[in-house]
Amino acid sequence: MVAWVVHRYQRVTSTMDIAADLAAQGAPAGTVVLAEEQTEGRGREGRRWLAPPGTSLLFTVIARPPFAVVQDERLAVRVAEHVAAAIAATCGLRPSIKEPNDLLVNGRKLVGILLQSRVRAEVLEYLLLGIGINVNIPADCLPLPTATSLLVELGHPVDRDRLLAAVLDQLARDERLFPPTVR
Repeated sequence: MVAWVVHRYQRVTSTMDIAADLAAQGAPAGTVVLAEEQTEGRGREGRRWLAPPGTSLLFTVIARPPFAVVQDERLAVRVAEHVAAAIAATCGLRPSIKEPNDLLVNGRKLVGILLQSRVRAEVLEYLLLGIGINVNIPADCLPLPTATSLLVELGHPVDRDRLLAAVLDQLARDERLFPPTVR
């Protein structure tokens, strides 16, 4: 069982930045950085991740798996599968994976995943799993017409803490990401 330690922030530049600092200082696997708002949240290829404060799950998880895990070209897809399973279990929706790192519902982006690692001399120091889920964003507040939220898709708000717990539970089941020896 992973011993999750959640650091909650109201407003940050990016949960990835804080998690990278914590990981570099030795924070253990299972450390989670969660923010109500990011001012410089990012996705792949330098894209920005924007969400109104208090509407989304914006978090980064620190993992410390073996080096071979980050060499797996399907790693982002595996993480996406875990997040999709949590959404299905919590909300009943079955998002599709747009490889390598997005989850879509009805062809619109619901989740973005960003992985970042620090490797030195073929030794993995840490792996960061950055996850952004559009949870309770009203349709008129979505940042792009190609985006959606659980609120839009379901027609009612979703408990963000319950969804976070479900995502962390799914991630904890992956012994490649969280080997029993580092728990």
